[in-house]
Amino acid sequence: MAGSKVTRYIGVDISQQSLDVAKEALAPLTCPIELRCEDFVAAIDSWNGPVDVVWIGQSLHHLLAQDKGTFMRKIRDLLPPDGLFMIWEPTHLEGENREGWLARFHQVRPEWAAISDEEFAAFESHCRASDYAETAATWIGMGRDAGFRTADELMVVPNRLARVYRFRH
Repeated sequence: MAGSKVTRYIGVDISQQSLDVAKEALAPLTCPIELRCEDFVAAIDSWNGPVDVVWIGQSLHHLLAQDKGTFMRKIRDLLPPDGLFMIWEPTHLEGENREGWLARFHQVRPEWAAISDEEFAAFESHCRASDYAETAATWIGMGRDAGFRTADELMVVPNRLARVYRFRH
C-alpha cells in the first residue's frame, strides 16, 4: 500500500500478536493507522461511519453460512457505491465436502517444513474445530445475495486450499 492514496488505515484482529506484526508492516504508510484488538464481527456490528475498502483474510470462514451472508450484507451497507470488499478464504473444490477439504489440508504438511509437528497439529486442530470453508460458487453467490453487483475470484493459492474474491457495489 506504500505509495497508494490511502488516507486512513484501520486494522482489526483478535490477536494482539498479529496486530504487533501489522504495526511493523504498516510503518511505511504516511496515513493515520489504528489497530484494534477485537473480534471482526463485533467490530463491524458496532462500526461507526463509512469505509471505502474492507479486506478480510482467513477469518470469514469461521462463521456458519447464514452468519457469513449476514456479515457480508453489513459490509455491503458500509461501503459507498465505488467501495471494494475483498476476502482471502479457504475454499472447497467443487463437489468437495468439509472432510475432503480437511484431508487436503492434512496433505500439505510436507510443504510446511518450517513449523514443528506440534504446530501443524495445532493448525489442523483449529481447522477441524473452527473452519467452515465454502466452494468458489458459494462464496461468489453469497456476495451476490448480499447485494454486491459484481463478485469474482481473483486468485487461487498454489495448493488450492484458499482463494481471493472481490466484491463491488
